[in-house]
Amino acid sequence: MAGIDTHVIYDAGSILLNQRENLANQALEINSDYMLWLDSDMMFPSTTAMRMMAHNKTVVAANYMKRSIPLNSVAYEKRGDWDNWLPLMSEEELISVEGVGMGCMMIKTEILKEIEKPWFAFEYKDDSWHGEDFYFQTKLREVGHEIFIDMNLGRQIRHIGQWAFGPNLGTNEEQIVKRRKKTIKEVGEI
Repeated sequence: MAGIDTHVIYDAGSILLNQRENLANQALEINSDYMLWLDSDMMFPSTTAMRMMAHNKTVVAANYMKRSIPLNSVAYEKRGDWDNWLPLMSEEELISVEGVGMGCMMIKTEILKEIEKPWFAFEYKDDSWHGEDFYFQTKLREVGHEIFIDMNLGRQIRHIGQWAFGPNLGTNEEQIVKRRKKTIKEVGEI
């Protein structure tokens, strides 16, 4: 790929925690500089890896729509504020978040060495279960790594379910309007 030594590592199975741990271990074993996590139910541009590496961030992901009701995205600026998900909108600057689904995420592999195992686990917090992706990202933030979202890439991602979920859903537009009103209100209070 574009003159870059690339390895495709696939791990099929039903225990996601084992799969993520195995893939991360294999990336370390082959001394990979980056890991691009791509779930098998995602559609993404062929330039995804290059675009993410160009940001030169330790962790960068694409936001995308969940493939279930309620129709919202997988990125949250504040973990636990599940009604305030990040809509799919055009934005040139990267946005920092506390959590995002790992269906399309790139990390610098070396950061795994900074985090104690297990890297991935389910977590029971605030009377509900949280996924292995948010658990991993909490550990990343605890050692000082920010999680960034490439918003423009996210608008090109499709999450395959009963149809290809993307940015052209009514709830996404409603969330964009809600965020704009909130920003206008905050600016007016200054």
